[in-house]
Amino acid sequence: ATAPPAMSTALRVSARRRRRAGLAVLALVGFAVAAFGAQDGLVDGNRAARAGIEQVNDGNYLEAADRFDEAAAQFADADGSLSAVWTQPARLLPVVAQHRAAGADLAQTAAEASADLAAALRSVNVDDLRILNGRFDLGSLALVEQPFLDVQASFDQLRATIGDVESPWLIEPVQDRLDALAVELDDIEPTLANAVDAVQLAPQLLGADGERTYFLAFTTPAEARGLGGFMGNYAVITADDGALQLVDFGRTGDLNRALDLPGTVSGPDEWLDRYGQYGFTSGPNGGTERFPWSNVTISPDFPSTAEVISELYTQSGGTELDGVFAMDPYVLRELMQLTGPVTVADTGEQLNANNVLDFLLVEQYEIDATDDRVDLLEDVSREVVQRVLRGDLPGPVQVADALSPMAAQGRLVGWSADPDEQDLFERVRLAGGLPDLAGGDGVALVVTNAGANKLDVYLERTLDYAAVVDQRSGQVTGELTVTLHNQAPSDGLPNGVIGNYRGDARGTNRILVSLYTALPLDEVTVGDGEAVNPQLGTEGGWITNSFFVGVPPGGTIDITATVAGVLAIPDGYTLATRPQPLVIPETQRLRVTDLDGKTLIDVDGTAEEPQVYSVGDIDAT
Repeated sequence: ATAPPAMSTALRVSARRRRRAGLAVLALVGFAVAAFGAQDGLVDGNRAARAGIEQVNDGNYLEAADRFDEAAAQFADADGSLSAVWTQPARLLPVVAQHRAAGADLAQTAAEASADLAAALRSVNVDDLRILNGRFDLGSLALVEQPFLDVQASFDQLRATIGDVESPWLIEPVQDRLDALAVELDDIEPTLANAVDAVQLAPQLLGADGERTYFLAFTTPAEARGLGGFMGNYAVITADDGALQLVDFGRTGDLNRALDLPGTVSGPDEWLDRYGQYGFTSGPNGGTERFPWSNVTISPDFPSTAEVISELYTQSGGTELDGVFAMDPYVLRELMQLTGPVTVADTGEQLNANNVLDFLLVEQYEIDATDDRVDLLEDVSREVVQRVLRGDLPGPVQVADALSPMAAQGRLVGWSADPDEQDLFERVRLAGGLPDLAGGDGVALVVTNAGANKLDVYLERTLDYAAVVDQRSGQVTGELTVTLHNQAPSDGLPNGVIGNYRGDARGTNRILVSLYTALPLDEVTVGDGEAVNPQLGTEGGWITNSFFVGVPPGGTIDITATVAGVLAIPDGYTLATRPQPLVIPETQRLRVTDLDGKTLIDVDGTAEEPQVYSVGDIDAT
């Protein structure tokens, strides 16, 4: 007998379903095996790529190339797993097919991009970018430009790969790691762009289009100025078709004596509004007084200061400047780490990276003869500069490692008259400008020595800011407290160190204090509650309140003020700070809460770099 037609049909359908189910099981098993193997490849490739990014950030391009070769191999293994024969049935299964396609696309394109990136990195030879016998080979710059462009293009390709294959079909742990890689790729993009721009702009900076003239100020934070310290010496360096030459070296007093009085400073207007009274517009007929160069670093904003230096220099017998730079003894120390020790001719003392700070900031001022003291500072600075120009430096990566922290702290700053070059200086944190408030909050303390002595080696500073912010309205109320402690003795040191011309007791540190804020201050008091009437001003988008205080030897003075106002905070509350680069690092205590008492920012510790804190920065230092 035969089965009824309906039963026969049912049996055939059931058999097809069993076959399909069996195929589905095989497809799932095949995909599961492949996915298990591919996941390791994707994860390990991601890890290697992130290690490569870290090496690029450190300037280790060959090591970075090795890591990206490793990433390419891991991604290729993952692609091989997902493209294996036993994964082909998975293409027919909904959902599984999308998982497989997303993973395979990612693995293949990431492998190709990583391999291209490794090859591009190996073609970058930055060790050729150095000064030799007073000359920088401009041809080496031309040779390295295309490899840098290739590296940038390869990074862009890898970034695009990660973005294009971002898919809900990827296994969650893999997607999470890829998201982290994408963030790091985004973070390194500005660094690569800066490197490309630096290579492209370097020829004109080095005089490829005609001779360039640069002014270099040597400052000392032993006598504080807004920028950091008093300018004791200067150098002038020319660059012509890659050849670098030291053409002048002198003292601040030389520039003052050479100035054709009355000198004139025409701007920047905001700079003159704040500082013109300190010798720049307070002389005859609104011109300079006799010693404007002694106060030329009085502002914490270097781009404006550099413009003033550029204008004054031509009136002190100099030529038109293409750029201005400034460095303090901490930069000299880092350079001496690279160039070796210096022997001071007059004393026979050998200075090295371990003792040069003590000598330049303390010991030299114990020589109670100004001319000898200045000559010693000149000897050290001149010798270090000449060694740099001779080429007594390692490769650019080591130099950048040594000097980048100095630029970040504001101890090494630069300005260019060329807008494109100045834009690059700003992006690499060399410009030394005040932090951009961008509608957010900000507090900063700036001190300037008003006693013409070297007491700021002994000055401790604490900035305490406690504020409450309404994140919806932008209303902020807070209290700002500044504590100044003078560790200096009252005797036992030369008059040039602990004396002053104002009649204060020896060891008294007479200071021009400037409180920089985003919001207006109210009820500014000093000591036991004595009210002061600050001179109000603005600078770089900040509100300034300036007044004089005297801190006795071994004494402490507290300054308090209340803050109130409304901020725009378009992208949420932020708090900018700018610690002055002096000898003893500034201590900061920053505590910001919302109306419900929730902590938004909590920072407590020493601060050496300008920062812009945002909500969630807890114990950031």
